[in-house]
Amino acid sequence: MFFKRHAGYISNPFTLYWKKNWTFQIVHMEGGIHIEAKGLGICLRAPFIPNDNPMIAADNLILREEKNRKSIYNSWKLKTSKKEILQ
Repeated sequence: MFFKRHAGYISNPFTLYWKKNWTFQIVHMEGGIHIEAKGLGICLRAPFIPNDNPMIAADNLILREEKNRKSIYNSWKLKTSKKEILQ
């Protein structure tokens, strides 16, 4: 996704590219079982219930983070467009 600015286009810094360079593992830590995702310089972790499907848990972990990042991006885009209107 790109956002147009007077000087040109800038890319969305909050996009996660779900299928690129992610590794997943189930870890035992802090008194519980967690699913952990590592990729693109970040580490995501969420509780893992033993009868859950690991693939679905991994999808949900990334989807939750993707929704959060899209929300942050949309907020940033709104603030940027308001500043341009005021100037």
